[in-house]
Amino acid sequence: MPSSSSISSSSTMIARPSSSASHLQMSSNTDPNTAREAINYLKSQKLEQILPKQDALSILDELLNEKQLIDDSEQVLTRNWQKLQSKLEKEHRSIADILGTETTNQILESVQNINGYDKDAVQAFLQSEAVNQLLAQILYDGIYNFFQTIDVFGNIIGNLPIIGPIRNQIRDETKRQLDRTVGPLIQSFLKSYTKTAVMEVSVFVLSPKNQQMFAMANVKLVKNVLGRPVNTVVPGDDLGIKLIRDAVEYLKNVERSDLEDYVDFIYDLLGDKALDDAFNVNRIIDASPTMQKSIDRVWNDLLYAKADGQEDN
Repeated sequence: MPSSSSISSSSTMIARPSSSASHLQMSSNTDPNTAREAINYLKSQKLEQILPKQDALSILDELLNEKQLIDDSEQVLTRNWQKLQSKLEKEHRSIADILGTETTNQILESVQNINGYDKDAVQAFLQSEAVNQLLAQILYDGIYNFFQTIDVFGNIIGNLPIIGPIRNQIRDETKRQLDRTVGPLIQSFLKSYTKTAVMEVSVFVLSPKNQQMFAMANVKLVKNVLGRPVNTVVPGDDLGIKLIRDAVEYLKNVERSDLEDYVDFIYDLLGDKALDDAFNVNRIIDASPTMQKSIDRVWNDLLYAKADGQEDN
């Protein structure tokens, strides 16, 4: 009969526990093939070691060449999106209700503490054609309506010592001429002034003395969104499906050079990084005995499944 030490040192002989409870009793300190050992290995390995960049490119090439796989994946994504959307549309609670008062308040406080805006981003947004046209239209309407309201020539002519009917005729004709003249004059003026207005808006938004005011505006916006029922902020069915379709279409037609650029970017950023560089994996697991038991249970189930597969073969 083999000794207990020889049995415990054998990596191929796996005894099936009688219940899931016995799974949880297996200690990561006595089993040489534990989940913790696998985690310790994986967390210390750099991305380039686990999956070399060239292998990642080859995998992407192989997957993207399987057009039927991509089509089937699109159908799966569409079905799952429709199921998710259907559930979300039945949710009448607000996002704030789901998050809870404390979490919601923390989010709003974080939004309020955002320290200003990025200068380049603000200027790029304000200098866009849409914003330029918006400002031009607002300024035009304001100036034109001002002239219409004060009726300068009407008031002047109305006080002239001219017989009533003649005075009214002069006033009405002057007003018609003004309407035909003022519009083009304002538009001509705004062609050059709108750019100045955009710069003044940019300076106002970026001014440190206005940060608190805009911070409160941000809080008001986020609070409004969080206060809405979930089913009112769910994207429409057409939008979700269109995004999926566009993403799949892009994958079908992506250029090899673009793919290489994406992979290069990721590996330049993360290739020499390991999981341990992001957070202390062992400390997180040690802090939660339940997490350790769950990991061990899943790991042991995988081992037993593998053993069962070997027996079947």
